[in-house]
Amino acid sequence: MYLDSLRLWNWRKFAEGQNGECGVEIQFNDALNVLVGENDSGKTAIIDAIKTVLSTNNQDLNWVTEDDFYEDSKSLKIECIFRDLSQIEEAFFYEWLTITPEKTHLRVLMEAEIYEDINKQKKVKKIVKAGSDNLESGMEDIARQLLTVTYLKPLRDAASELSPGKRSRIAQVVKNLSDFTDDSPEQKQIIDSFTNAFDELKTFLNEPVLRKIGTTVDNFFEDNNKKEPEIKNKEMSFVEILRKLELNLGEVGTGLGSSNLLFMAVELLLLSESEVGPKIALIEEVEAHIHPQAQLRVIKHFEKNSNTGIQYIFTSHSPVLASSIALESIIFIYNKKAYPMKRGSTKLIEEDYEFLERFLDATKANMFFAQGAIFVEGDAENLLLPAIAEVIGRPLHRYGVSIINLGNLAFKRYTSIFLRSNENKQLNFPVSIITDLDLKPVDYYDEPCYIKIDERANRAIADLYNCDNSNSEFEKFYVNCKDVINKSKTLYGNKIRESLSGTELDKKLEEINSQIVEILKGVEPQFDEFKDKITTDIKERYFNDVEKTKVFISKPWTLEHSIALSELSGDFENVLLECHYIQEINRINKKKEWEAHYDQFTRATAVYNFLLEKEVSKAVVAQQFAKHLLDNKSRLKEVLLSDDSIKHIINAIYHVTGGDDSAN
Repeated sequence: MYLDSLRLWNWRKFAEGQNGECGVEIQFNDALNVLVGENDSGKTAIIDAIKTVLSTNNQDLNWVTEDDFYEDSKSLKIECIFRDLSQIEEAFFYEWLTITPEKTHLRVLMEAEIYEDINKQKKVKKIVKAGSDNLESGMEDIARQLLTVTYLKPLRDAASELSPGKRSRIAQVVKNLSDFTDDSPEQKQIIDSFTNAFDELKTFLNEPVLRKIGTTVDNFFEDNNKKEPEIKNKEMSFVEILRKLELNLGEVGTGLGSSNLLFMAVELLLLSESEVGPKIALIEEVEAHIHPQAQLRVIKHFEKNSNTGIQYIFTSHSPVLASSIALESIIFIYNKKAYPMKRGSTKLIEEDYEFLERFLDATKANMFFAQGAIFVEGDAENLLLPAIAEVIGRPLHRYGVSIINLGNLAFKRYTSIFLRSNENKQLNFPVSIITDLDLKPVDYYDEPCYIKIDERANRAIADLYNCDNSNSEFEKFYVNCKDVINKSKTLYGNKIRESLSGTELDKKLEEINSQIVEILKGVEPQFDEFKDKITTDIKERYFNDVEKTKVFISKPWTLEHSIALSELSGDFENVLLECHYIQEINRINKKKEWEAHYDQFTRATAVYNFLLEKEVSKAVVAQQFAKHLLDNKSRLKEVLLSDDSIKHIINAIYHVTGGDDSAN
């Protein structure tokens, strides 16, 4: 059996719903579950809820206190549903089972309330019961003890837990192993061995201790009342013997990390012994005191052994772990709700799950620990965004926002993980996607561009190929003449190729190409219409305005071009030229050239072309420009906030930090 679901009412930060529905419901896998989310998202509250209802096998006290109640509420409920019970388990828990035609399940419910006793003192009472809704009955201790879980707290002192003493954890674990049951031969042998060892010790102590003590004792007692000192073996129980043991890795000064790994191994040992009841391991901050490589080995061990019948429920703040486990195992805790990231729960398609699990690294996995995420396609945006956010008073780290640099345009393969397949259970996680429109301005081209082939132009070009009928497939947008020519050859070129070959064919096609260019010279560039179409296509592709995902586009070309077009153009040009030219005279001359030959719009194109043609590193320019922005924060803040060319960047930042992004 395993814990299938957990529901909470008024438990800590999870309030009861308006119509009495639970504040949160968490669906668990039967094997590995890793709860991720920002600090104070509720991960520990979920773990504590489980162990408060089920108790732990190390006999920790799990009291319900007033602090466990949501705000001013006076009552709370925690419900655990167990499924896949074996026949033995069904028989043992029979009187509390919920039986349906398909399957049975065990429902365990804890209810608690705050009341005033006869002395007007506030107290908390709780009851744990089980059974179908409204048919619950009290659960006996013998049954409840079979539901206990193994729990490892976050700030665990593993070395202390493994040391000898009254609270020795190794003693508790070993005495409960099936190999050492009461009156077992193994237990009797250990007790006998310890007794024999003590008897041997007495012979060694006789001469140096007892004989010398005896001489003194003789002087203390009368001659007719002689006393003889004797060392006796105190009869020790099996548990008392075990409490003398210390478990270590056989080396002096074992570190915290190694001790924690050993401690986990000890705790999990007892779980494998259970035959009746769930085998649940709750580990908070599983990465505690363990370096990244060890974290990977630990989580891979749990994944590999996920078919052993043990159910693992972990919390983690480690991007290393989040990036190395299957998305099937991740449960994202956000905005007081729990969202499984497994297949079928999100808008991510099957092949994108495989892609994301292959390429999700520790840097990108930060998105599971954030309050919002900005996805960018390159280093320039990755370097500039934090600086721009700082200047406008929205430092991303203060708002818990992660920047995810994909290094490509695979936005959909990442961001769709935050979109739910069930529209009634939306995540509404703020996501800003910043991408480039990647349309070169009209002034970039020396030939017709942004061409819309209408019926008239289609007919004219078909005639050049001596085709009787025009093909409506040809009537659409094209960026330049080359695109039009290539498409025309595909649709109309067969007739020419059937009648000509070799140099004659090449000559004829060259002639047609020239004629097409002449026809297109009479076609006005439809840049705005083309831009609007591409913008719409990009936004639809990346789920703009679905839940809280928004797409922000650098227009018309790239982010650098947008900056060169803005009121920051002078600052950007200076930084760009400083990155390329060592001598100041060269920087001055280049700026004079731009001033003499271009207006504001064409100058932006020339500046960006300079960046490309001179192969100046975009990352270096972005890094230096980011520093320039921060160094001139007070002067540039209003420029950034008011300039239309870079308004999409400001809106993207506002969207994930809780501001107004209505001007998207």
